[in-house]
Amino acid sequence: MRLLPSVAFALAAVLYASPPADAQCVPDGLDAGPCCGPAGANLPQFPPVMTDVRFICFDNCVPSLNNLYCANVGVPIPIQTGGAIMCGVYNIRIRLKTCGTNVFVWNGGVNAYYSRNWQESSVPGTVNLTVWRFVVNGDFAPLPPLPTSPCDRPGCLVQFSRVYFSGYIDYAFDCLSNTWRMSFALSHECDKIHHAPGTARPAPAAGSFHPTRSFSMVAPGSTFTVATAAGVQSNGPIIQEAMRWNDYSTAPQICRFEERAQGIFQAGNTFCFCAGPPPANPQYIDTMVSAQGACGSSVVPSPNGPFTQKQIGGWTSATAWPGQEFVLFDFGWLDTKNGCIGTGRPEWYEGGETIGGFPATDFAGVALGRQFEDLGSARFSFINPAVRIGAPHVCEYLLNFNLP
Repeated sequence: MRLLPSVAFALAAVLYASPPADAQCVPDGLDAGPCCGPAGANLPQFPPVMTDVRFICFDNCVPSLNNLYCANVGVPIPIQTGGAIMCGVYNIRIRLKTCGTNVFVWNGGVNAYYSRNWQESSVPGTVNLTVWRFVVNGDFAPLPPLPTSPCDRPGCLVQFSRVYFSGYIDYAFDCLSNTWRMSFALSHECDKIHHAPGTARPAPAAGSFHPTRSFSMVAPGSTFTVATAAGVQSNGPIIQEAMRWNDYSTAPQICRFEERAQGIFQAGNTFCFCAGPPPANPQYIDTMVSAQGACGSSVVPSPNGPFTQKQIGGWTSATAWPGQEFVLFDFGWLDTKNGCIGTGRPEWYEGGETIGGFPATDFAGVALGRQFEDLGSARFSFINPAVRIGAPHVCEYLLNFNLP
């Protein structure tokens, strides 16, 4: 697997003048085919974006650092294998800096796996936005100007040169004004989650890295308010959307058509996964997830471990993208059955969850539920199916669900 520089330069040259809106604001082409059939994703040319971003440190599930930076988000570069571009897979460079300067404090790159698209209305009486969501994961390296406090520099940097983050990125195109917008939420979790025994970068047996601290990057930052125990959570029936398989045995054309699904997200007890001495905020939510697809695929609770939601906070502006929307980081084990090939195994999933925002519809005009769940499974590589937690990985299974 390697990047395709010629594609990157070509995209960078044309993205500052967007193609006509009618060429952008269309379905992705993944939802209208036979079970397990090969599909091609109809995606636009995504641009580079500049945005402000919050870097948040939670200690004992309490926000202890909340810095506002700015971010340069590069052109998504298609990944290729065997000389051809992979379906729906990109690499995106993200650099955080002190706003108003070129003093960079974090330099990162994420693997981006396309999940789905939909339409939104930020202007009453219109459907003016098309949104594309990616599930992402990757490494960030600190740069010398970054302060040295344990909330600015995660403790795992004493052993590893990079910090792993995962979550989601949304690109929104205004089909009336031909302008782009972006939001994202990425998280790195405490030792019990991303540095547990058996993960890719475990904490030392005789010590620890950051057992009570977790970290999140959220953009846009200027309209975002941290809320770690707000009572906002996904809970209820899965009423729309699908699960989808990336079939790497047919690379580069790995995309398969979406498999419509139904099921449930059932929120349970709240607690602090990263707890030290009391008191601790109940930032995390035990969650039961079960879904069945129309082609025989399914995800159900796993004996390997729990599935969990983490409350981060929400955007507060009623007019600025992404609207009044709450965001959570979701992660955990789900036993997964692939209905296309009849096999199953435990999979570790990570991704993003947004609740609220601007009114959303599908491309037929049907209103979508207000709770959006997008998750990607974690495997070592395109050819190695081993689970990989706490370090960059590829996504074989994608779950995108809507709840009321």
